Amino acid sequence: MFILSCERSGSTLLRYIVDTHPDIASPGELNLGRLCAALYYSTYYSVAQVVASGEIERSSRAIEKVRQVVSALMAEYTAAKGKRFWCDKSPANLQKLKMIDTVFPDAKYICLYRNCMDVVHSCLEWINNDEFMDGFAPYVRKHSENHTAAFVDNWTDKTRQLLAFERANREKCFRITYEAIVLDTVSTLKAMFEFLGLPFDPRLPDSVFLVHHDLGGGDPRIRFSKKINKHSLGKGSKVSRTNIPADLLEQMNAVLSELGYPTVGPDWDTAPSPYLPPETVTDQSEVGTTVEEIVARHLPALLKSKREKINALCKIAVNGEGGGNWIINLAQQSIQNDDGKVKPDCIVAVSARDFIDIMSGRLNPMAAVDVGKLHLTGDPVLAGRIGMLLFGT
Repeated sequence: MFILSCERSGSTLLRYIVDTHPDIASPGELNLGRLCAALYYSTYYSVAQVVASGEIERSSRAIEKVRQVVSALMAEYTAAKGKRFWCDKSPANLQKLKMIDTVFPDAKYICLYRNCMDVVHSCLEWINNDEFMDGFAPYVRKHSENHTAAFVDNWTDKTRQLLAFERANREKCFRITYEAIVLDTVSTLKAMFEFLGLPFDPRLPDSVFLVHHDLGGGDPRIRFSKKINKHSLGKGSKVSRTNIPADLLEQMNAVLSELGYPTVGPDWDTAPSPYLPPETVTDQSEVGTTVEEIVARHLPALLKSKREKINALCKIAVNGEGGGNWIINLAQQSIQNDDGKVKPDCIVAVSARDFIDIMSGRLNPMAAVDVGKLHLTGDPVLAGRIGMLLFGT
């Protein structure tokens, strides 16, 4: 199985969901398309060149060898996980779909889409990540002074590729959207697993962040998520339409329309975002609605639930109304008011509002660090361990 999507479309979340199923092992991004292509050309110009009598047989032997090698690799991994099927989630596979489909003619594909403006907003948040930006190099070079245009072009081009593949292989493909996953989780996943020919337990979504998932390529922020939520929907409304060239805007809107998304019209910068889900009841925090409640009730329970004990003192500095300063003794799993007499090994500084949002799962702590809402000072390795202990799953 392959999850196909462009970058920042929620594929890491979908990979976690698929990997939670008792029959499917889905590791971090393996880029199997690139691996298949490299193995094919290596075999084609080595062993197959010697043993095959003609070009057709030569190509066939190379494909068969690639299938054997990759299948053996994935079969060993799947067996080690105690599962029956494997799934690769790698956005780069879009560039090698012909090769993948040739090597694995019986594969099934989950085609994941997300509205362009939300994708662009998410990309802009990651703009200082050099490793992330490498995947957008051709588009950034083309739009060297306009990153918004580069990310719109990237989404439009790659989404067209995915739609073309889906149209040509309808019996192998299942279309799913990020919005459907987070707004109608059970019904959407039930239909997806039915397409895959596998049973679906409606309790599966509740286990996504409770079971272990192997490390690997993908969005590292997911390690700080606690549940499937809708808090990333509609953020694309912050991206101005004026930053998108007219010709590119027309192309993007054509693809949005084909996918059933609202288009970006002249009122985009002034009207409420059509991507925002309807508001119903305001989310109620499961951990507490004030800083005091979280520190007094949730944090002690959280510390006691963790197996790892770190021999360090962490200061929590919460600024603004309802805030305060506390010292957490991570070895003893205790919390006390900061009287200024001890020197902490690490300091976590955040506003009261953002602290509540982070602890309740409405704000991803890694995203908060990236945009300057959460500050961790001290030994960076220790700060990372403490961050995972306090905010991770």
